[in-house]
Amino acid sequence: MAKDLALLYRKFGFVPHDPTLFELAFTHSSVNGMVGTRHRDYERLEFLGDAVVGMVTSELCFIYHPDMEQGDLSKLKSQFIRTESESAYGRKLGLDDFVRLGVSFQGDIHSASRVLEDVFESFIGALYLDQGLDFCYRFVRGLFEEDIKNAAVIPDINPKNELQEAMQAENKESVRYQILSEEGPAHAKRYVAAVYFEDQELGRGEGRSKKLAEVAAARNAMAKRAELKGGE
Repeated sequence: MAKDLALLYRKFGFVPHDPTLFELAFTHSSVNGMVGTRHRDYERLEFLGDAVVGMVTSELCFIYHPDMEQGDLSKLKSQFIRTESESAYGRKLGLDDFVRLGVSFQGDIHSASRVLEDVFESFIGALYLDQGLDFCYRFVRGLFEEDIKNAAVIPDINPKNELQEAMQAENKESVRYQILSEEGPAHAKRYVAAVYFEDQELGRGEGRSKKLAEVAAARNAMAKRAELKGGE
């Protein structure tokens, strides 16, 4: 059972002007089906909070890493706005104790990283609307500042992960892969894959398996991105 939000307000030292914002921020969409409502959940606040977190983390990366070029700044930022990172900050703040769930929700909220990422962002969105930019900025900056100040870009040897995180750092959307062709006998198949963002093809590649073809497509997309940034 979710804890009383009054505990949250005391924990972070503020009095809410509009408590309904925080009620929404901690309401999972599964509650809608249980009580017969529509869109009475955290999804819109998540959109706003994502923008606020992105602004602050971008600024901190820029300030504390003056020698980094744009590509590495994007990679560094992506390390802090990925699902694993934001859900970890959500747990650090204890936000998982306040999430309202419907009976259709399956699993343990404390280990539901995707949900906790969303709740973290929706809480920040509610904080921004309710307490104003200055309070929210100080809160988010205080949460990330030391971590980003002491961080370094972590090399990623998986091109698919690297591409996904680079795109999410800029757009917060996922890329998708599609197998375009499959040729050759069973013992010597050759696959061609393409990777897309929305409807735009980012790159394509070949491989002896679907997975290897997707990796080649991701590597091709990253190479094209590097060329574009180098020509700017």
